[in-house]
Amino acid sequence: MRDTWLLGKRAIAEIWKLPAATLPTLFIPLFFLAVNIGQVSSTYTPDKFAFLKGQDYAAFQLPVTFVFAVSTATSGLALVTDIDLGYLDKLLLAPIRRSSIVLGRLLADFTRGLITSVLVLALGLAFGVRIKSGIGGAVVLVLLAALWGVAYAGFAQLIALRTRNVQTTNASFIIFFPLLFLTPNFVPFELLQQPMRAMARANPVSYIIDGLRSLVLEGWKPRELLICAATILITATVLTALSLRTLRSYGD
Repeated sequence: MRDTWLLGKRAIAEIWKLPAATLPTLFIPLFFLAVNIGQVSSTYTPDKFAFLKGQDYAAFQLPVTFVFAVSTATSGLALVTDIDLGYLDKLLLAPIRRSSIVLGRLLADFTRGLITSVLVLALGLAFGVRIKSGIGGAVVLVLLAALWGVAYAGFAQLIALRTRNVQTTNASFIIFFPLLFLTPNFVPFELLQQPMRAMARANPVSYIIDGLRSLVLEGWKPRELLICAATILITATVLTALSLRTLRSYGD
């Protein structure tokens, strides 16, 4: 744990020293939020569409922005930089557990996810969104979004360790981008047409959005939150395990 904490502190320090590596990742999610609200908020109104639960369309879209904002390749890119500079080789020769290299980065991703999620939440409140689950729900909303950022970071780190290439790691986001749109991001499951509904049901990202959305629109919904948390846990466990396995064989 001490090794993980020390490497995590180093990675967290990079966030403060290089804010330009984090802030641009907010631009596209916030851009899509503003565009989507501007385009369809007058069409999807709370008096006509029950799925809005009495709120404006911004409240329905906000959870998508959370997921979009924390799903970045920043951790993988930082790892590739360490590889290029030879710093990773030094860490591998040091008397530390190899798992601390990956877990330290994930600790920084959790911190980054918290910062990003708080900024997104502040913007949502500025748009007039009300968090139906209250202050406690807002806290859980930020925590779940940050934890999903950690889960996705495992994917970015896996790509970085396997390819050791900055361009490929950066392009890994292209894989996530279609997954975001194969979700109930514009309308709920029941309004999707087949086969789009079936693909959305099979997409784990859908259940992250659905869980976060329940906190915003409906309050405390145990079933949706449990599925959301389980999806995050399973994704994080699998991807982190694959990253650790790749790191253990690194250089062999």
